[in-house]
Amino acid sequence: MDRRSLLTAGGASACLLGMGPAAFAQTLAAGPAPTRLPELHIYIPGGAGGGWDQTGRALGAAIQAAGMADRVTYENKGGKGGTIGLADFVARHDRNPAALMVGGMVMLGAIALGQSKATLDQVSPIARLTNDFMVLVSRTGQQPDSVAALSQAMRTNLAGVRFTGGSAGGVDHVLAGMIALQLRQDVTQLKYLPTSSGPEAAALLEKAQAQVAISSYSEFQTGIEKNQLTPLAMSSRRALYGVPSLHEQGLQTDLSNWRAVFAPGRIDVAQRENLRRIVVLATQHPAWAQALEKNKWFNALLHGQDFAGRLVIEQGMASAMAMMLKLKA
Repeated sequence: MDRRSLLTAGGASACLLGMGPAAFAQTLAAGPAPTRLPELHIYIPGGAGGGWDQTGRALGAAIQAAGMADRVTYENKGGKGGTIGLADFVARHDRNPAALMVGGMVMLGAIALGQSKATLDQVSPIARLTNDFMVLVSRTGQQPDSVAALSQAMRTNLAGVRFTGGSAGGVDHVLAGMIALQLRQDVTQLKYLPTSSGPEAAALLEKAQAQVAISSYSEFQTGIEKNQLTPLAMSSRRALYGVPSLHEQGLQTDLSNWRAVFAPGRIDVAQRENLRRIVVLATQHPAWAQALEKNKWFNALLHGQDFAGRLVIEQGMASAMAMMLKLKA
């Protein structure tokens, strides 16, 4: 399996940063305008402060800035890789033409582990939005303080190194498993503590309940800048944000994460198309470009049937990775 094709960045966010009001107006005039919504509800199946929360609120702000919703409300319900929220969204918003749910690869991993009867077949894929890379961190002043120290500890006693990150089966869990596999260790001995957000994972480091945390750089950025967390490596092919990659430190492993939005499964075609147009228009607004820059996300916009087709491939890959790495919920 080509890990680089598992999740591919859709391009740099910088391409949008120069778009001013005039250019945005041209974009709006280029196609059929979506119908403005009096209120839009964005459902976030993860904890406050996590990557899905950041994405959902940034998208909502961009939708309002683009004039496509008078009011945006948000709802958080985390647990089990987003599958608890997925089931709740399907049960309560299945026919709501003014609702969107945030999701991504983490949810695919949780579904692959059989954590829920709810699946993405029950919702409508609207658009993939962002792609970013994970960073491995430890608590500053504690071990391991480098990739070399982490590798040695894992070779000596894999079960003695406790990893933490997002939900079981998600990209953070997969990355830990890929590192263990690269070090020729028995992946079934991997100890992984799932959480619903980066701040929760950082809290486990502070309590010494875990030694290494994995999440998107944006979720650990404040702790890194305050020197509370020590960045060990990025999961990209090359260094990012001044942090060397796993590849550059001798571990031939790379992985990235994508996030998307989905609509209710039982709205009609016209209602689904209206939500797609609203989301695409919002991603062309300067407010969205600013969110990409602030959170260090890569623009990975893919929508409509293109995204739906890609999602089928991603679901198969998530199942294959869960089996290959022998991941357990």
